[in-house]
Amino acid sequence: MLNQPIFGQILPMHFLLVGIIEVPASAWRRCSWPLATVIFNVFVEAAKLEPNCMSTRYAVASHRMKEAERSQDPTELLSCAGNEMASIIRDGDSSLVELPIAWAGLAMVHKAQHEISAAYEGEQDGLKEMEERAVSSLKQAITEDPDDVVQWHQLGLHNLCARQFKTSQKFLKAAVARDKGCSYAWSNLGVSLQLSEELSQAEEVFKRALSLATTQEAHVILSNLGILYRHQKKYQLAKAMFTKSLELKPGYAPAFNNLGLVFVAEGLLEEAKYCFEKALQSDPMLDAAKSNSIKVATMSKLCKGLSSCILKE
Repeated sequence: MLNQPIFGQILPMHFLLVGIIEVPASAWRRCSWPLATVIFNVFVEAAKLEPNCMSTRYAVASHRMKEAERSQDPTELLSCAGNEMASIIRDGDSSLVELPIAWAGLAMVHKAQHEISAAYEGEQDGLKEMEERAVSSLKQAITEDPDDVVQWHQLGLHNLCARQFKTSQKFLKAAVARDKGCSYAWSNLGVSLQLSEELSQAEEVFKRALSLATTQEAHVILSNLGILYRHQKKYQLAKAMFTKSLELKPGYAPAFNNLGLVFVAEGLLEEAKYCFEKALQSDPMLDAAKSNSIKVATMSKLCKGLSSCILKE
């Protein structure tokens, strides 16, 4: 059975890594598409009229980042965003530009470029260079502002996605040391600890994250905690966590998918099939649920066929 992989290979569980972006995506999602385009064009024209207004240029670069997320070919948009961010650092008046924010923006672009390259085998040639550039930008952002929790967290997240678990833990611990109330950093630290098989510590950290989480964040952490219990074969506890997650966010696809895997482990194939179908209804792009749904249907047919053979005998 597959769970949604977050790295370059199949993993035995699906975690949601909680990341943050400096410019809230919700601000654009609340706009209708034509209105968002109009706003962007206004920013572009404003930047042309007043090229020294760094905040406007940052807004343009940030919007290009959001456009890249929607695009089938984000390379050019990310390149434009990176050039814009770099020019802010290179050309901006040092008395006006907030360098920590500018470096954080550039790091965000470089990190996205690296993640895209890592996802495609055909673009492996420049992967190492892109990774080094992403890490360098993140470290420079931290140098500019050593107390910036966001960048410590992003550096930890980068290493976690690269499966450098011990390194990721170092940076994530640095993040929570600077902000002990940062629930998403605690949650991702828990993910890293579990993936490095430090299960008791992971459970403690997930519970800490849960105690700090808002209602909008808790469903993710509950799902992650459920994965830990499933990994330990504590199926009743796992089901309780996934159920709570779904109570907080009905239709949450990763929780349905992982709940389905618990039912598979218990041999309850019809219940598992229902969960995978619900996961796909909520998120048709969740490949793990697609694969799991196909596999559980095959298993169900095999079991029925075996029962039929036994009855005939």
